[in-house]
Amino acid sequence: MANHSHAGHMPSSGKALVISAWLTGVYFVIELAVGLWTGSIAVLSDAFHTLSAVGGVLVAIIAQRIARRPADSARSFGWYRAEIIGALVNGGFLLGMALLVIWMGAMRLGNPIHLATGPMLWVAFGGLVTEVISLGLMWQSSKDDLNARGALWHIIQTFVGSLLIIVTALVIEFTGFLAIDPILGMAFGVVLLWASVGVIKEAVHILMEGTPEGTDLEAVTTDLRGQDGVLDVHHVHAWTLTSGKHAFSAHIRHGEPAEAADLLNRAYRRLTEQHGFHMVTLQLETECLDERHARDLDIVQIAAAKAAVALPFNLRRDAFGDNFCP
Repeated sequence: MANHSHAGHMPSSGKALVISAWLTGVYFVIELAVGLWTGSIAVLSDAFHTLSAVGGVLVAIIAQRIARRPADSARSFGWYRAEIIGALVNGGFLLGMALLVIWMGAMRLGNPIHLATGPMLWVAFGGLVTEVISLGLMWQSSKDDLNARGALWHIIQTFVGSLLIIVTALVIEFTGFLAIDPILGMAFGVVLLWASVGVIKEAVHILMEGTPEGTDLEAVTTDLRGQDGVLDVHHVHAWTLTSGKHAFSAHIRHGEPAEAADLLNRAYRRLTEQHGFHMVTLQLETECLDERHARDLDIVQIAAAKAAVALPFNLRRDAFGDNFCP
């Protein structure tokens, strides 16, 4: 049983997703017509998988367009997260398709049927043409866009599904081994399962304000502490607004109020130019503020507390110097 899904990455213009949606949609209509004409279950099944691909690409298009809306008083961070929600929806969609493919393959394995190989081959070759075009349009842009990556996986699923149809048709035609259809379908279902879990996991990580992948918060904090005039860096936070746009915030304690403007300028350039943050928020302080109400969110203070837990209080400042805020 051939199985596939579609996931795509949309560049800023959105043209890649739109073209892919049209190509996949037209192919679905043709494949459905051939399936109804021939009565081939394999072709009909593949047509509905193609329909799921159209849905995946449309979800990515809608999410990408919503994300373009500017910020307002109700959503001060704008609509960026729409792309991540779209990726999560696509990931769940992909997960459902993977489980359905595995289940259908297992059911068919117990009772394999003979398939009309001629129509299968023609439909598969037609699908390869549209899928290769879509993959070419979306591949490069999907590397940095989780929303588009979800859509790209739908396209990859249809592409591999078309290949599986060709392999299945040839094996059945020349060997009569009918079980090849459900076996290959279940194998690819496992691959889809792995891909869907990856997309869902990354989307949930972003929605939970997780530290961006590849960002070493300890190294960033150490870099800030090394700047002239900095006594302490705490309440460090880094998160992702949407794919490729990371935000950073921190409290920086310094000694000379007159140097605050220069320190802020240097820290801002460091964070945006050296560490690649899209948005930076820094709070400058000249003394330790009472932030006990938010201590559980301060990873720097949590780490310092763990390191100093065995020391008497009067020795903690000696151990950590001016970098310790009690």
